[in-house]
Amino acid sequence: MLIKIGFRGGGSVYELGTDSDMQLFFDCISYYVLPKYPDQNWSIITDRLYRRYLKLEELDAAVALMKLVEKEFKQLDREAFDWSKILSGQVKSDLDRTKSNLFEIFGEYFEAFYECIECAIRNYKWFKSDPDYKYQPVMVAYTTIPDLITYKLIPLSVFDNLQPDEKPIWWTGKIPKTTT
Repeated sequence: MLIKIGFRGGGSVYELGTDSDMQLFFDCISYYVLPKYPDQNWSIITDRLYRRYLKLEELDAAVALMKLVEKEFKQLDREAFDWSKILSGQVKSDLDRTKSNLFEIFGEYFEAFYECIECAIRNYKWFKSDPDYKYQPVMVAYTTIPDLITYKLIPLSVFDNLQPDEKPIWWTGKIPKTTT
């Protein structure tokens, strides 16, 4: 069974596609958007969201950056990147390459991201007075059952301790054995 990847946050989970699709989303951000806005703190998207998780205090900045990504993706034709690996079957993909631009191709990614942000904030506001409540961060995660359940058990410290040269856990296909 193919493991699916998506966004989760605040108790919400959105399945979006394959790990290759998610990687392509972030590759497009890095290639097309970062160079146009070099003064922005892109590590919130390219490190925190891509490899780790978004802390509560990072959510507003992440939304502002994702709005810039949306703006740029709306201007990029679907032929902006090379589809050959997908077309040849070298990588599995759920993306609809018939859409006219990158924003339409990755439209569900934006919707899911914003929904997870809203859910994380809403849950925090509702439950922060409960001493047992723990903020449910926004992150890229496995969304296929039972992998989603196991992924949720990974301590945030495992994500925090990823080294700069390490790939995100969702991209490696391996859930660390440190889950409890």
